[in-house]
Amino acid sequence: MNIKRSLHSKILFLMICLMTVGILTSIIWGLKNREGELLGEKLRASSFIAEPILNAIYKDMLEERADLARNLITALSHVKGLEIKIIRSNGTEQAFKDLKTIEAVKKEFGKVKPEWLANHPDEPINIAKGVETDNFKKALNNFRADWKRGPIYYVEKTDRVPNLTYLQPIEKKSKCNSCHTSESARGILMITTPLDDMYATLSRHRNHWIFSGILVMFGSAALLSLLIRTSITGPIKRTVEVIERIAKGKGSMNERVKKTSDDEIGCLTDAFNSMLDTLEGREEENERLFRMVAKSKEEWVATFDAIQDLISIHDKENRILKVNKALANKFNTTPEELIGRDCHDLFFKNDDPDSECPHNLTLSTGKVEDADYDNLTIEGSYNITTFPVFDDNGTPSATVHILRDITHEKLLGEQLLHAEKLSTVGKLVAGIAHELNNPLMGIMGFSQILMDMPGDRPIEEIKDKIGKIYHESLRTSKIVKNLLTFARVNKTEREFHNINDIICKTFEMREYSLKANNITFSLSLDRDLPDSMVDIYQLQQVFINIINNAEDAMVEKSGKGHISVKTGTKNGKIFITFKDNGPGVKKDVINKVFDPFFTTKEVGKGTGLGLSITHGIITEHGGKIDITNLDGEGLIVTIELPVLKQEEWAQVKKAVEQEQAAAQSSASRYRSKHLLIVDDEKSIRETLADLLEKKGFSVRTARDGHEALEALKETRFSLMIFDIKMPGISGIELYNEIVKKHEYLQGHLIAVTGDVFSADVKEFLSTTKCPYFLKPFELSKMMNLINSTMGN
Repeated sequence: MNIKRSLHSKILFLMICLMTVGILTSIIWGLKNREGELLGEKLRASSFIAEPILNAIYKDMLEERADLARNLITALSHVKGLEIKIIRSNGTEQAFKDLKTIEAVKKEFGKVKPEWLANHPDEPINIAKGVETDNFKKALNNFRADWKRGPIYYVEKTDRVPNLTYLQPIEKKSKCNSCHTSESARGILMITTPLDDMYATLSRHRNHWIFSGILVMFGSAALLSLLIRTSITGPIKRTVEVIERIAKGKGSMNERVKKTSDDEIGCLTDAFNSMLDTLEGREEENERLFRMVAKSKEEWVATFDAIQDLISIHDKENRILKVNKALANKFNTTPEELIGRDCHDLFFKNDDPDSECPHNLTLSTGKVEDADYDNLTIEGSYNITTFPVFDDNGTPSATVHILRDITHEKLLGEQLLHAEKLSTVGKLVAGIAHELNNPLMGIMGFSQILMDMPGDRPIEEIKDKIGKIYHESLRTSKIVKNLLTFARVNKTEREFHNINDIICKTFEMREYSLKANNITFSLSLDRDLPDSMVDIYQLQQVFINIINNAEDAMVEKSGKGHISVKTGTKNGKIFITFKDNGPGVKKDVINKVFDPFFTTKEVGKGTGLGLSITHGIITEHGGKIDITNLDGEGLIVTIELPVLKQEEWAQVKKAVEQEQAAAQSSASRYRSKHLLIVDDEKSIRETLADLLEKKGFSVRTARDGHEALEALKETRFSLMIFDIKMPGISGIELYNEIVKKHEYLQGHLIAVTGDVFSADVKEFLSTTKCPYFLKPFELSKMMNLINSTMGN
């Protein structure tokens, strides 16, 4: 019998453990008592030494023989293993180490005895050893509260050696006032005794007691082992032997176990013999149970065939063991004809199992698995769910397959997904229109400049303008490509992609809108993140939904915010986290955010499908998504995706070219007029500056509201052109600030925007009646607006 599983070993081990605990407790208790006794002896010795020393000190001092008291203390300090000193009442200085007291007496009485000064030390820094400890300071405070209290002692380590410090207060005598002030007459006698010899004695006692305990424990263990074997495990072993013989068919039901005692083991023997008596009369009952089992089997078969779902049972070799009639009817045959067929051959016409086959996954994991298929031999799309069937050892030996037709459901899901994507596109367009018009304005402006250039201008000047046009064209192409790639209808198809690239492309689309709404973002992307099989368009929609929700919440809360994104891997999974500092989601609704048509936004501002579709996309990719409120403020969205590999993959690149326009300019009529251009886009600032300088304006540019306000402090401008959508101080805020502090510019402000669909822009233009022109613009129309504003 395995000693680790033996009842005898377990009981013996438990008893040895209890004895060990008892012996260790006794040793520790004995050591503590002995330590107390030895420490008491040290205290009595210190008290014994202190009493005559104090008497001698009082006597010498009253006889004005302070030199005798000093010599006594000095002589005793040389005794090995003993350190004696007197601490003055200030708790710092050691008596007889300087001339402070003698000088005080001399000052008071005009002279001192010569013998007091003989061989008297005078240390410039007099700080007694041992007074810096917390124990001494605590004792000093107690003495100062009551100098008549008894002695105080404590143990502490000095240079790794434990020492006993005995403190005896020196009370003030009435005659002490003749030489000392009232307070200085008091002091503390400190006797320090090392305890290394005491602890060495304790160590020897400890080793002796441990050795004795081990001998006692081994002797007791031998006696206990004999007692356990005789009284407990021996009778149990004989009972087990009878059970094993009956179980293996080598014994008969008439065999009984001999009872050897009247204790609990004897009761166990009686109970076992009674059980054997009962088993003898169970044969008739067993026959009845067999008949019930047979009837239940017939009922199970009838129920199995009555179910209209497509059900089958498969073994480890992928052979079909059982098929219900509904599945057989799909193949226009009978269940008997399908039994024994290979499931991959039947459903796929393929002998090689799929690596993601739910049947194989269930056999290996013992868990319920499922997968969607469009390529079965029966028409339509089906979801196959497999359930494990366990053998007597708890190991999956077969699986139950349930096929569910999801053709119509899948079609509706794709339609719903595209509908939500179009809803998201609508929101993207408002921000992208302004972002797209910025480079277009630069393209048109520089094109007009080139058209107005004389033919003899240097080629370098022309190449500079063409280079800027090309740069803005590439930027326009990239914006259009990202939007079209996201908005088009795509067939659900997974390819090998890197999640980091998808996140970067998504933020490229949303960057300008986030910037205009004072939303900053940071990306902490794992460079070693593995590629995976994903649907790039679906994941892009997931990320846009999460970003849009965070942006809306932060803008509504404070008009600004920050989004941080982090990627990484753990346990073979890809993790993506989106963290914002918005208001979060209320606790009572956070569990509903993935429900279809649930939204916390106002009516008309949300469909309630974004996060529901997001959850569906992540689940379809075999991942998980979770939303959690942060302890402070904000929300964190965590996405977990599996890493799916493929042998070959490719990426397709598309490019869209730009268009350019031309415009005309007229002769300048604004010589020496100061004009301020405020726009966060460098190309727009340069274009407007170049065009309007040719019209005679003295142009100054500012890249944001802060620079504009500084420029207004230095120069009085005749006209200011400003962009409405800018990070930091927006154009609307800048307008209000200028109207308050620079009233002379009211009526001489022109707004520039590429976005007239946003509610805040529409309200601003409607309320202020501020003249404006849209990006991209034609030079002639812009000049007409400037002429009208300047009163020409």
